[in-house]
Amino acid sequence: MKMRKSDFMVYLFDGSFEGLLTCVFEAYASKELDVSIRDKKTYVPSFLDEVKEIETDMSKFERVYSSIPGKISLQAREIIYRAWLSEDENAPDLIFYFLKTGYKIGCRVTDYLQDQKISRIIDLDRKVGREAHRFLGLLRFREVSEGVFYADYEPDYNITVLIAPHFTRRLSMQPFIIHDKKRNISAVFDGNELVLTDKVPLIGDEKTISEDEYAALWKAFFKSIAIEERRNPRAQMQFMPKKYWKNLTEMQN
Repeated sequence: MKMRKSDFMVYLFDGSFEGLLTCVFEAYASKELDVSIRDKKTYVPSFLDEVKEIETDMSKFERVYSSIPGKISLQAREIIYRAWLSEDENAPDLIFYFLKTGYKIGCRVTDYLQDQKISRIIDLDRKVGREAHRFLGLLRFREVSEGVFYADYEPDYNITVLIAPHFTRRLSMQPFIIHDKKRNISAVFDGNELVLTDKVPLIGDEKTISEDEYAALWKAFFKSIAIEERRNPRAQMQFMPKKYWKNLTEMQN
């Protein structure tokens, strides 16, 4: 009896943007363009699926990432990144479909709204962009130590990476922490360098300890972030690497 071939080829990745674009590279390299891309942390196994786990490869990621502006447009690259930040469970497949279509028809893909999948990814992009733009005006900081400002919030989408660079300028290069309490991640700026991390400060009542002790705690926190960044610069794979931040445009309504 002839065995039935699996109905679906599924690529599993680590949930990072780098991992997603590595999958795109592998799909083209293997000529498996009908593949579905799923986050391995949330994937529900099916006996109908043929599964291939794709390891994140920064060189493959960079080849795809750098190809998008030339073959499609810079706007397209921004769209897929914001769509990924939506954390929609279908975002990986939608992004792959968007890129496949864009590689065929170029920059016109962003106007190809009669296609429901393209329309869906544009909708995700706009929702993430609108929320990021809104929090540029809504986020409120409080001074938790001399010269250190802290703001917490719980956005619907994973927008911290989009809004944090704005506040390095708005706060005149003052050290700050933006804490996404929903995801337990922080953007930490020490006055020179902006880092995204899953380390979060313990914000307590500074009145219970001396001002010098509280300042020392903050100094230790910033130092621990810097050490972790040097020790394992790719530890936070869920974030866009810092070297690519310059390519992100600030959200405009």
